[in-house]
Amino acid sequence: MQIIWNINTLPPAESSVVTLGTFDGVHLGHQTILAELKTRANNLQARATMVTFEPHPQLVLNNPSRPPHEVLTTIEEKIEILNQLGLDRLVVANFSPAFAGLEPERFVTEILLERLKMREIIIGHDHAFGRARSGNLELLERMGAEQSFAVASLPPYRVEDEIVSSTKIRHYLQKGLMEKATAMLGRSYSINGLVVHGEGRGRGMGFPTINLRPFSPYKLVPRAGIYASRCHLDGKSYAAATYIGKKPTFAAEERVIETYIIDFDGQLYGQEVRVDFISFIREDTRFASTNALVEQIKQDISKSVEVLASQSSY
Repeated sequence: MQIIWNINTLPPAESSVVTLGTFDGVHLGHQTILAELKTRANNLQARATMVTFEPHPQLVLNNPSRPPHEVLTTIEEKIEILNQLGLDRLVVANFSPAFAGLEPERFVTEILLERLKMREIIIGHDHAFGRARSGNLELLERMGAEQSFAVASLPPYRVEDEIVSSTKIRHYLQKGLMEKATAMLGRSYSINGLVVHGEGRGRGMGFPTINLRPFSPYKLVPRAGIYASRCHLDGKSYAAATYIGKKPTFAAEERVIETYIIDFDGQLYGQEVRVDFISFIREDTRFASTNALVEQIKQDISKSVEVLASQSSY
């Protein structure tokens, strides 16, 4: 997959079929658009091209009185997924207040038509772009008739009669409803990060954990609690149990992500790992004593093994 990082210096290209959007999560609805994009590009012998935005527009436009927007996929994660899905070319547009104010007609003409030689564009049912989100299906169809490019808008994708969206996936993750999020993503939700030093309390209790620091401070972290999970490192996948929270038993102040890798022994400080969140096991709870916490951890690990064993990929 070819990646273009600077849209302002994008050289004129051969003909393209284009889709446009943030594609946060690259969920099943997005994947339907990508499949149609590839089919139409192949029919026209053109390049299947996605134009996406970095950082996420909501991080730039976010109301300062509200909590910062949280993303489902960092740009690095998005690139990895798109590469696996067989996209020909990804154009990463730097999203800024100035870019947000760009008239959609100018964006279509100067970028999509003049630089990408767009022959067709495919968008989701509710997509809008440009200043005040004035670039919509109606505008594209009008410009397409004037400048000879085709326009297609795909209907919403549904899972169990519910429309798939990044907003709904965020909601499910924040509620710990991992199975619902997985059904919409088409894969388990994951966090990539670096293994950093913690307090060593887990090792002292007989359950050495890795402390995961996500690569992006804007990456959505699911609700506090215990999760059956999988940890991926050095090309291998391990069964695991992951804790998210502020350790109320020990009155900690900062939220941590700690993963106990089952049947693994080794030092991982400084290494990159990925943790997949499979199923929510229980809420974060304060225990009366360390011994009570240790007994609960044993149960959490057993439950995690049980959940993971029920899946054919375990």
